Amino acid sequence: MSQYEIVHSEWEGESTLQLVDHHNEAVAEVIPAVGFHLFRFDVRNKGYIAKPAALAELRVNSSRYGVPILFPPGRVKEAAFTFDGRKYQLPANREPDHAHGQLRERPWNVIASGADAAGGAYVSAEFDIAETPDMLAYFPHAACFRFTYRLKEGTLSLSGEITNRGGDTMPLSLGFHPYFAFTEGEASRVRVTIPAEAEWPLTAGGFAAAGPAPSPLTAALQRGAVVSELPGYPGGSQMLSIAPGPQVCEVAYEARGTKLIFDMGDQFPIHVLFTAPWANAVSLEPYTSIMNVFNESFAPEMSGAQGLDPGAVFTFEWSIRIESL
Repeated sequence: MSQYEIVHSEWEGESTLQLVDHHNEAVAEVIPAVGFHLFRFDVRNKGYIAKPAALAELRVNSSRYGVPILFPPGRVKEAAFTFDGRKYQLPANREPDHAHGQLRERPWNVIASGADAAGGAYVSAEFDIAETPDMLAYFPHAACFRFTYRLKEGTLSLSGEITNRGGDTMPLSLGFHPYFAFTEGEASRVRVTIPAEAEWPLTAGGFAAAGPAPSPLTAALQRGAVVSELPGYPGGSQMLSIAPGPQVCEVAYEARGTKLIFDMGDQFPIHVLFTAPWANAVSLEPYTSIMNVFNESFAPEMSGAQGLDPGAVFTFEWSIRIESL
């Protein structure tokens, strides 16, 4: 038997692709029709990604499970912002704000998949705003997203590129919302470590209230904080600036004797920590910028505000793997 395999499967009638690494007993599964969602990552029969009970739930609440792709991440206040002199009015999908973009719920086109010794098991998909008239109406940029999930030697990675095929500089703010799962009653034996340099104080609505500073929470996360002892947050989450250097987080599962290593790469200086009230999961969310970034007045080197010039390509890669404690 080959080490790697692509299995074409179904979830309640919708096509999925399973990336299989037989030697490492690892399986990842994506559903292109709902935001190219990664909704499963099992290693040695243990689940590390939170999956909804039904596909219908994922369709309605695509930001609450799996690994949603966020463009833009977080909330945009009153669903509007100005960039480079142009006003953008987004759908108010979380009244009165916009939340987490729409790439997470739209169908993506699979452009390649395969399995071999050199490349592992992989699937690539694409989303082109230029071919999506309703999105192009409020985000008038021919932005093309091409992302690849790959499972190789037990490591699951996502690499991607965003190409600006239009004639104007486009606002760029990208993030991910992985829900790292644990079983009922396991929260007191799950510990999260994040290289958090500073915490952003938030308003009641979850927006930045001031610049970031070291805090008791950042100190606890640097040492490793037990999930059951994480505090409740304004707006449901807490926003952190990551220390310079390797952007690597850990989720240690004491009861399983394993730890999940989350290597965020080098493009995500902002991190949002969120403990889901609707699932047994903790989210460690890498963002290229703070939420609501283009409505804020913070310096770009602090906030992550950036644009993508015509013809330019933004690239990234992050990965997760399971190791023994």
